[in-house]
Amino acid sequence: MEHTMSPTAVAILLLLAIVVDYMSIGPNSLRDRAAFFMALPAIREGFNGSPADQKTVAAAGGVIQSLLDSTGGAYIAGASVNAILGAIIGLLWIYTIGCLLPVKLGKKLGRFATLSFPQSPLYRLNGKLWIVAIILGMMSDLPGGVVGDLTRSLVDIVTGVVAPLPALLFGAA
Repeated sequence: MEHTMSPTAVAILLLLAIVVDYMSIGPNSLRDRAAFFMALPAIREGFNGSPADQKTVAAAGGVIQSLLDSTGGAYIAGASVNAILGAIIGLLWIYTIGCLLPVKLGKKLGRFATLSFPQSPLYRLNGKLWIVAIILGMMSDLPGGVVGDLTRSLVDIVTGVVAPLPALLFGAA
């Protein structure tokens, strides 16, 4: 993987995302989006391909394999664990896009645009947002097909947008 940010920039961006979420800076809808869009590239750059990433993928694959094995000799037991894991990550991306869309689009897109991460009280991290950011940050390279291409493109775009922030705000490249 080619890195867009230095290790220092990754650490600063991750800390900035945590502070924005923890201190509830700005309106809830903007705060969640800002924290997510800073956390996702920081986690991707900092942890993708790491031992933590490999263990997470192996554990998720093990759970899926045990579920497939529990079906006995059913036809579904022959499903590809990697394809299923990629599809789950792709579906999580679709859910996340719904959570990040402005609620105003609800009239045009229906209930999809009204999804949201649960609101967290002041001085607390939004656990669901961070779980999703960590999973997508480490596993966005797993989906295939059009959804996989879209997820990788979205992560690359967001990374390109937020990568200059640590240098701009704190002078750390």
